[in-house]
Amino acid sequence: MASRPVRQHAPVAGGRDIVVPGDGLRLAATRWSGTGAPVVLLHGLASQRRFWNLVVPGLVGLPVVAIDQRGHGESDTPDHGYEMASVVRDVAIALDALAISRAVLVGHSWGAAVAMSFAAAHPQRALAVVAVDGGITTPASRWSRDEAREVLAPPRLEIAPDLLPGLLAQGPLASWWSPEVEDAVLPIFGVHDDGLARARLSFERHLALIDALYDYEPATTLAGVACPAWLVVAQPLAVAADDPGQEWLAQKQDAVTSATAALAQPRVVILAGAVHDVPLQWPALVSGIVRAAVDEVSREVRS
Repeated sequence: MASRPVRQHAPVAGGRDIVVPGDGLRLAATRWSGTGAPVVLLHGLASQRRFWNLVVPGLVGLPVVAIDQRGHGESDTPDHGYEMASVVRDVAIALDALAISRAVLVGHSWGAAVAMSFAAAHPQRALAVVAVDGGITTPASRWSRDEAREVLAPPRLEIAPDLLPGLLAQGPLASWWSPEVEDAVLPIFGVHDDGLARARLSFERHLALIDALYDYEPATTLAGVACPAWLVVAQPLAVAADDPGQEWLAQKQDAVTSATAALAQPRVVILAGAVHDVPLQWPALVSGIVRAAVDEVSREVRS
């Protein structure tokens, strides 16, 4: 079902909105000019490219592109092709069209799994990976496929557009909410013909991507990543012993240990007190980590 934006959003910091090809579809993207190692920003599940709005100003001077992945944002929404291999092909074809031969890939959550998968499939094209709270786990470690679909299924939110910002401001980012965060999050939703705002990623496509994450194999994928790989891990300051999140935190810590062993060149940054959407919480810190990744590989880019 087609939708219109909840609010019109211009790209930040001098970016230019463009359309690039994917694997048999059109992808919306925003590009910022610069010199040095190109940076590719890949959003998480059910998000979109404006999610990186607060991080991009910290990357000024670098060539940067943020992509709406298939089914998300303003990109095409095919009924099929949400398995990881298809999404990775989208990224490769888009970079070909942009004449980007090698890049630093930055992914958040599901986007981190996409970035790791791209680096494993195209080792000659990945200068580095920055995986922001993702890419090292799979729902298969916690649930059966049916359980994962049930637990991770998105809410079927339908709301008047003028009420949406207030609802979003009450979420996990409440303490960090600002007009800039609002502008980075609102494009997740579109207004449909009935006048209600809904997520642009449909419920069915969301489930298809949960299936793709379920089939994602971190150990195998990360073992194929030859470039420097930065694991940026959000971790609560404290979790009560009887909190259900305690088990998940332990599994996440085990995943970091396993990922560090699997990767050829791991770099690990633990962000104590961070929420999952840390690029919106502490964007300057995230852009600093991305710049560190770029600086490390800059000598290779110049050679």
